[in-house]
Amino acid sequence: MKRERAAFVCHHVFEGSHPILLAAHEDGDWQFLCGAAHEPGDGPRVVGLNHLVERDPSIAEVLDLQQDWEAERLDESGPWVRRPIG
Repeated sequence: MKRERAAFVCHHVFEGSHPILLAAHEDGDWQFLCGAAHEPGDGPRVVGLNHLVERDPSIAEVLDLQQDWEAERLDESGPWVRRPIG
């Protein structure tokens, strides 16, 4: 049985109130964030990566990101722009 891959998301993405505009693959972890400001104490949530892809299939385009790279877009339909983290 293949184990589900975990991903960190901000509460906006978790609740579905904001789209995923930033994807990061850093230190072996995946993060999918909205890029908006967050309140102090609003820590990340952990979800199964497959659930994120089901909700937004366009993030499958960045699942080949190299370690310590990120990809960002201006809106849900925009192209992903990749760059090294740092």
